[in-house]
Amino acid sequence: MKNIRIFRYLLAVLSVISLHSCLIENDMSYPRVLAEFTAFGVDGQESVTINTQDRTISVILSETADISALKITDIGFTDMVRCHPMLKPGDIIDLSEPLKVTLSIYQDYEWTISATQPIERYVRCTGQVGDAEIDLQTHDAVVYVSKTQPLSSITIEDMKLEPETSVILGYVEDAGAEDETVNEFEFPLVLDCTLKRYFDIEYKGTVTRWSLNVFPQDVVMAVTSVAPWCYSADIEGEFDGGTAPVLEYRPDSEETWSRTDDISVNGTAVSARLTGLTEGTLYHVRFSRDGETGKEVTFTTGTPDQIENMGFDDWYQNSTGTWYPNLNETVKIWDTANGGTALLRKNPTVPEYDFLATDDQDNKAAARLESMNVAKFAAGNIYTGEFKNATISGGMGAILNWGIPFTGRPSSLKGYYSYFPKTVDYADPPYESLKGTMDKCQILVILTDWSEPFTINTAKGIFVDQTQANKSIIAYGKLESDEDTGGAYKEFTLPLEYWRPDATPTYAVVVACASYKGDYFTGGLGSVMYVDEFEFVYE
Repeated sequence: MKNIRIFRYLLAVLSVISLHSCLIENDMSYPRVLAEFTAFGVDGQESVTINTQDRTISVILSETADISALKITDIGFTDMVRCHPMLKPGDIIDLSEPLKVTLSIYQDYEWTISATQPIERYVRCTGQVGDAEIDLQTHDAVVYVSKTQPLSSITIEDMKLEPETSVILGYVEDAGAEDETVNEFEFPLVLDCTLKRYFDIEYKGTVTRWSLNVFPQDVVMAVTSVAPWCYSADIEGEFDGGTAPVLEYRPDSEETWSRTDDISVNGTAVSARLTGLTEGTLYHVRFSRDGETGKEVTFTTGTPDQIENMGFDDWYQNSTGTWYPNLNETVKIWDTANGGTALLRKNPTVPEYDFLATDDQDNKAAARLESMNVAKFAAGNIYTGEFKNATISGGMGAILNWGIPFTGRPSSLKGYYSYFPKTVDYADPPYESLKGTMDKCQILVILTDWSEPFTINTAKGIFVDQTQANKSIIAYGKLESDEDTGGAYKEFTLPLEYWRPDATPTYAVVVACASYKGDYFTGGLGSVMYVDEFEFVYE
């Protein structure tokens, strides 16, 4: 029986290798090699995002860049790719409209290069309600102020209606008259705005005349939003622009109101942070002034939730020798790449019992992640979710689910890691340029409002979009480092940036990886990372 099991095992391994060989060496069909951009850059860029899945390049330009005449500073393709139209460094391209480019290698792939140019425009006045309404077609700006603010005496604190480096030449008296006057001034400017006012603004030799209308608006003192944390809450509201109000608050279980006058005022907008709150508690909050109170709003503080086994103390090994970072086979919170390498009896991720970050009695184990060659480059990793299966559909890779249910709102992740990086010697497209550079480890946290885990397929290039364009992401934090920690652990605190501070998560992704491009089969053979004692921090 033992010989039969060995024979079946070898037959399974040979079947996978044979099938993979057919996929890449069949002379009767073209190899599956994608034509992709590996680098792109233009003068005046703020950032560039290359999306190989959608075949798009998104460029964000500075305010002063000429979007119709951008010089290419950097461009790269996967091997043997032909580009039409031909693009090279030094070429001038017009991105005022999306540019279609065809990359060819065995077959054609259409890419789209587009650019956006965010220009900050504003008018800021005392007593202002909300942001100015700006019409780029008519060059009109409209500002609303509280009714307590006399239109005959509006203080304009600042203004920016054209790109950076533009100059306000002055405001205009008797616009359209033969003897109209352009009055020079400095901010703050006090102006009678019972009538429309005009401003001449010069940018790159062109003068544009902008109009400014100021209208009164009713403002009711009220709380407009609450972002509750665990022991604090961020409160925003509005009032009529007169004397600043105070903020009153109380737990639902008490009748007495506490108050704070530590209020920030911006026009008619007010904000405050309440601290020293109790976790998991219902609170009432309102603004108050001179005996007048605004409408009450309720909120509930969060609880300091953690993910089970964040210290990586619990491990079990199944009958085939595969390690899993959970208490037993029925618990599925953390997983690794081990499921994809089990056929060859290799474990890129294993428990570590001797080299620990602390000597705390409760610290029983850490996780050791090693990047190794297992028929293909495999980065040692550990993540919240579940490995589903290896795949050869569309190329060798893996299918896995990222994320587990989680509703906490931590401010950061803290813990310990140790790293021994190696030089990148394995690199799949489009990361061939990383060969010879030092590998990096990665720790990643993503909090989302998904209704289910996200299914990743590395063979087909299906990954989570980790940009702010992904509106399902509530909070994000990432640490990457090529530092050799010298055989010791390094304590870290990874702040989470809340892209949607008023939202509550439903799923959490926590990842540690010995090679930061491991998802793309790129990294240094033998890079080793240890992680230990992870914990969410709450405010």
